[in-house]
Amino acid sequence: MSEGTLLDVVYCEGWDPAARALTGRLSPGTARERDAAGEQYAVALARPGTEVPLVLLEIAWKHRFARAVQFDERSRRRGLYEFRVLETGDLFLVKIEQWTYHFDDQEEFDEQSAGRVEMSFGPDGEGWVYRAPKGYGGGSSNGRVQKPVSELTMPKPAFGDWKPFTNARELTLRTPDAPKTDPPLPVDQRPWRPSVPLRPSALEQMFTAGTRFSLNKDDGVVEVELREAGKLRMPSGRLVASDPAFLDRETGQFTVTVPPGEYRVELVVIRFVDEPTHERVAAAKLVIADVPAATWEAALWPGQDPLFLGDGEFYGYGVDSGTGCFADATALPEEVDDDLIERFAETDPHVDITLDGVEGNIIAFSAGWGDGSYPTWIGRAADGTPVCFVTDMLVLNHAQVLTA
Repeated sequence: MSEGTLLDVVYCEGWDPAARALTGRLSPGTARERDAAGEQYAVALARPGTEVPLVLLEIAWKHRFARAVQFDERSRRRGLYEFRVLETGDLFLVKIEQWTYHFDDQEEFDEQSAGRVEMSFGPDGEGWVYRAPKGYGGGSSNGRVQKPVSELTMPKPAFGDWKPFTNARELTLRTPDAPKTDPPLPVDQRPWRPSVPLRPSALEQMFTAGTRFSLNKDDGVVEVELREAGKLRMPSGRLVASDPAFLDRETGQFTVTVPPGEYRVELVVIRFVDEPTHERVAAAKLVIADVPAATWEAALWPGQDPLFLGDGEFYGYGVDSGTGCFADATALPEEVDDDLIERFAETDPHVDITLDGVEGNIIAFSAGWGDGSYPTWIGRAADGTPVCFVTDMLVLNHAQVLTA
């Protein structure tokens, strides 16, 4: 963007990639109202009189989200810069995606031959970079990258102050006197949505015996059974969730603790309606109090911040043995030997193990489809008190509830 550029400010719902045009024009007043409420809207910085954007801003402050999209002269997206709002109120650049088009009629985001660079950054400026200069068909490389935090941070702009999202030092922005507006689009028809981490799905129905879910056309219909897996003794109240094959004294503990005590573990076992002998553990719940959860949040280890997760991402523990577990931090072994691994392998679908010389125990359970990575959610009562921890095997995350 050259110095002294003049651009029109067009408020809208966003960019229609199929039509390569802005959609859902909004009045400045409507956009300002959405901004104040934290609701999503978009801002196009366009060539005067053309509504052909050089930069499109996608904003949803309620989700602490903003994204700047750069376009080339053929209205192909060539750069995405994704920000999060920190607790300080500043914007932090968490992700960059850039594309290089090698010929005029090259398809947007051409995976085979368009050059691509992707970078992501954590709160300390340490990140990861992926490079494919000639697309997936031309080889790629990846590695770590480090940026000064000062280069990734900027003050959150006030409504109408869009210059910080551009690369131009001298830029004139104007809003047309009588901007064109369109009827508002329903939320589910808007052309974009903010990136948000994975959220739990249908947990209430999942922990209701008899609920039926349709997995998909290939996997069929399943019905929920609830099974008790014993009581977890927690002398310290510090919970560990892990693949038991990886347990040792260094295994991470969740930052949210509970009062020391004994808490029952409940399993969600799904049975396939057309194949009754086929069952899977879809979730495991550590019940702290028999009170409904009013809110859900991710269970975190020290140093984790969900603000830096990408769309649909989550923090979870990896499973390579087909088994997960709950344990108090005091119940962990110095290291896991072959004999202990064999004992954990007896989960069918769960096993309760107490090691010599410790007060706490370990309750292990089968893990969904087997190996993978699984999140744990904390359910809180209306007053904020933790009432349960749920390890979700993601078997039912996108399933359709048929009955409850």
